[in-house]
Amino acid sequence: MSGPVDRAALLGREAATLARFVLVGLANTAIGYGLILGWLRLGLGDYAANLAGFAMGLPISYGLHRHLTFRARHRATLNEALRYGTAFLIAYGANLAVVALGRGAGFERSALVQGLAICTYAGVLFVLTRITVFRAQPARSLRES
Repeated sequence: MSGPVDRAALLGREAATLARFVLVGLANTAIGYGLILGWLRLGLGDYAANLAGFAMGLPISYGLHRHLTFRARHRATLNEALRYGTAFLIAYGANLAVVALGRGAGFERSALVQGLAICTYAGVLFVLTRITVFRAQPARSLRES
């Protein structure tokens, strides 16, 4: 039977995945944001501090999202890791665009701009990883579960 019941189940699964993404992301972001602010405080510029925080968080992010957020059951592959890396680079580019816009508006070394940049990164990363890296599996019937 397809229809509203299947759509509701799919939306429920996606909402749960998004909630896990947010929780895993909050933990990862807290560490990365703390590092970024620390490097800013130590005198690194916006871009260097931002890059250092994200570079250290990338392998942690991949592992946590793979296992906890998207609950991948298959063996990790190089292709999957490369797709995640590509999604990361695109999301990181969006992040840097926000930093550049903030700096252009006169907000250099701004915690607010860095926070907005991280939120932009997270939104783009979720969409790209869900679509290109950890694709949603077709819903199973109750008999298959």
